[in-house]
Amino acid sequence: MAALALLLCAIFSVSVKEVWLVEEDYGNEGDVDGTTLNCSIEETIGGGNVSYSRAGAEGSVLTYHCPRGHYPHPVSRRVCGVDGKWSVMRLANGRRVLRASCKEVRCPGQLQLDDGEFWPRDQWVKPGRSQSFSCHSGFTLSGSAQRNCTSSGDWTGTSPVCDDQADYCKNPGVPPGALRSGSRFRIDEKVQYRCQMGLDLLGSAERVCLHSREWSGSEIRCQAQYAFDSPSVVAEAMGGALSGVMDVLSPEFRKQNKGFGRAMRVGDGRMNVYILMDASGSIAESAFNHSRDATADLIRKLDSYDITMRFQVISYASETVNIVSMDEYASSKVDSVIKRLYKFNHAHHGKKKGTNLYAALNVVYESMGLLKKQKKNQFNETQNVIIIETDGYSNTGGSPMAALGKIRSELGYSHTTVDHTEEKLLDVYVFGIGEEVNKKELNQIASHKRQEQHLFILKDYIQLGEVFNSIISDKSVTMCGVAQEDVSENQKQFGFTKTAYTRPWHVNVITASTGIKTENCQGSIVTQNWILTAAHCFSAIRSEGKVNPEKVQVKHGFEGKEEAKVLSVILHPLFKIDGLRNKNVKEFYDYDIALIKVEEIKLSWTARPICLPCTIPANRALKNSVNSTCQDHEMALLPLEVTRAYFIKKGGSVKDAKQKQTHILTGTKRADCVQLAEKTLTAPHSTNLDEYVPERFLCSGGSSNHIDAVTCKGDSGGALFVRNRLRYFQVGVVSWGTLNVCEPKDMSDKPPSDARDFHISLFHLAPWLKQHLGKELEFLPMGN
Repeated sequence: MAALALLLCAIFSVSVKEVWLVEEDYGNEGDVDGTTLNCSIEETIGGGNVSYSRAGAEGSVLTYHCPRGHYPHPVSRRVCGVDGKWSVMRLANGRRVLRASCKEVRCPGQLQLDDGEFWPRDQWVKPGRSQSFSCHSGFTLSGSAQRNCTSSGDWTGTSPVCDDQADYCKNPGVPPGALRSGSRFRIDEKVQYRCQMGLDLLGSAERVCLHSREWSGSEIRCQAQYAFDSPSVVAEAMGGALSGVMDVLSPEFRKQNKGFGRAMRVGDGRMNVYILMDASGSIAESAFNHSRDATADLIRKLDSYDITMRFQVISYASETVNIVSMDEYASSKVDSVIKRLYKFNHAHHGKKKGTNLYAALNVVYESMGLLKKQKKNQFNETQNVIIIETDGYSNTGGSPMAALGKIRSELGYSHTTVDHTEEKLLDVYVFGIGEEVNKKELNQIASHKRQEQHLFILKDYIQLGEVFNSIISDKSVTMCGVAQEDVSENQKQFGFTKTAYTRPWHVNVITASTGIKTENCQGSIVTQNWILTAAHCFSAIRSEGKVNPEKVQVKHGFEGKEEAKVLSVILHPLFKIDGLRNKNVKEFYDYDIALIKVEEIKLSWTARPICLPCTIPANRALKNSVNSTCQDHEMALLPLEVTRAYFIKKGGSVKDAKQKQTHILTGTKRADCVQLAEKTLTAPHSTNLDEYVPERFLCSGGSSNHIDAVTCKGDSGGALFVRNRLRYFQVGVVSWGTLNVCEPKDMSDKPPSDARDFHISLFHLAPWLKQHLGKELEFLPMGN
């Protein structure tokens, strides 16, 4: 059984422990009773200002603020104790500081470049300045020849390395702010790293040259107190790693970014997810609520992978509380898990506000033990990923490392090894949140695996939420129906940091013929070699039922400039635009569906297939039973008589197209929707609506309580799609509408009340799709 043990110990505020405490100090503080005094609210900081929460009462937080480009030193926050005094400030060497000050942000300089030169040779570099690098004769420079110091205290580019490739292992390099001992890179030779004063070492301080020509452990970096990891980089690394574990990485991405994931297929497609949330005294109620929101987002994101998951959610302070247990039926129901999560609040732990990370990890250990006892064979195929989000200060209970040691022993791994690459069934990811995190302790807890990163430092819970919102939409995933989230509505919260591409399946279909005006339609990528669109898009260039592929263009990609060479066009044989001409019906769109075969499209974040119903990939995405039918898919994707759906409105290019919302009317609601098609018929005629608009059409628009957008000329052939479990499924092909609401004035967003659209239902055309796509796309068994 593939278990993803995700450990969320979310801490989004400052620790109540001083920064000078050592990790071995696991006493029983944290639950102090007695008379309390208020702390002074007249503290100052040189060059900045101070704010207070709760007016200096016990547990309130003092926050130092500095101008842009500066940071509070030696700490950014202090907590009021029961004695009416603010927590003590100390330097890294333990010396006590009486008054904080604002210091200028600087980047740690490059201190060592073996077999090369760098300039300037400064220990610290001001923002806006740069360092340049070159190698001695016979050595080749990899990494950046010049790096610029940013205002956030980190560097552009990548660390420089000079290597002649004469040794067994490549030169592992030295990052800014670090010094390395060891210059021989032969089998079993070791190198050791240390960071200059004021920087924390993240990664493996000692690495060994292995027989595989790789270095053991993870690459190091030296990080200042005020420096943080970029949310976009964290999301890409984290999402890519999860994707790699689930074997959904595109070959191109895996080759370019080896550290973002391993091609390991999860046994039987099942996972157990453990989520641990910190509710200790260092977590304000508002911060806990934000962490709960982020956790819910993470659960939804993970649930969108093509595997069956079970969740256990645990809150911990001095003691632990099970919000959802792994042995409950609800653990496999995401909606139930999230519902229980939101019923739990910050006050459930009462006055027991210590930080017992050991107890939280021990609950994971006990759960694993129970699973191993019940289903040993499945347990031995379980992928366990532990994600810890914390400030790193455990002030009650035992050492977290002791609990991790028991987990490793349960899985058959050594608890003393410093290289965890061979721990194929266990990954420990750690998120440090805030400026006061104990990075040294967090670095001990995180896994250290070759070419991978497991420790991330983020500034606040807003960035954590951004990371969790992005991990399933990373650029590595090529599963059907996956698109990046549209964060435009969250720009005020997240800032203008991200550009999303929300319709990677969407293409422009352009047809042209001598003496005939160019026509534009839309289409959707359904496999690397096939585009789905409408048959009537080719009416002007069709000859004797066939279409010359040289007269058809397919453009896709973020800019809409990438072109896929068209090899052939297949129209449904029963599509006949004049099929009811003998009944005085000018145009008839039954079976308005076509497939375009193209040269293989290179799948990427801007070119991914949409999920087609009645297929195995869609069944996995829906997490339906292996015995599901096409009818089951229709019930899952169109569960209501008024179901929200979307289509893409044309733009000047693929990039300019916009997603629009409508509603599909089925069941008892369909008849009234179809009735409005009567107005498109010209009297006298001898047809009826059942013949003119058969069941193969989905009807949309005009739903009560909604303003439904309708399609325009040029939107034909595009996907009518729905969203389920954060995945996108095409249920219809845009065909025709009752009114032209786009000329001369575009009223498609607020159309007349009698405007309706009709789309070819893919549920009814699944056998024809299987006939042509069956070699590339696995379909569900088709009924008689």
